[in-house]
Amino acid sequence: MANKNLKAKGIRSKKDQLIYDKTKKYLEKIKETEIEGKMKIIDQILEKEEGEERYSYLYDILCDYLDQEFKKNDICGFHNNICKRRCHMMEENKKKDTYDNGCCYSYLHKRNCEHLNAPYGCKIKNLGCKTFTCSYLRKQGICYKLNQIYLSRYFFNRRQKFYIENTFFVDKPVIMEGIMKRR
Repeated sequence: MANKNLKAKGIRSKKDQLIYDKTKKYLEKIKETEIEGKMKIIDQILEKEEGEERYSYLYDILCDYLDQEFKKNDICGFHNNICKRRCHMMEENKKKDTYDNGCCYSYLHKRNCEHLNAPYGCKIKNLGCKTFTCSYLRKQGICYKLNQIYLSRYFFNRRQKFYIENTFFVDKPVIMEGIMKRR
């Protein structure tokens, strides 16, 4: 409650100020051109009550950011529910089998993810799925790690990042529970 009163007065906790300062320094280090706009987003996150409310808000922003990245850059290149990149990779390796829906196919369960809403995409928000890129894309230098995304670099600890990046095919409430356990 005291933290909320401080925020109402425009005063940050030491931890929040550290996150803010480190994020700004990181953006300057990578020579980001829109530092002010990105720091406004950080301010919006820091305005949320520390804990599940803040993590949930941050999680949604990260999911939206990655969705935009993949869509804007046509990273997977889906055509008729088949990932063009995967088909291209299969042709190179002269394999005859391709999997519909690219990375949404679970090799472990031998079926598509139950949350896939083809051809529209995923019905859930899962950062693990969104940060995952297949070996073909990784060879092209396309890889997303939470530690390289300014939004999550200083908000999540290492255990949380590892958990998020390695938890696939489950909905946000399950992941939020895991994030809170790893605080």
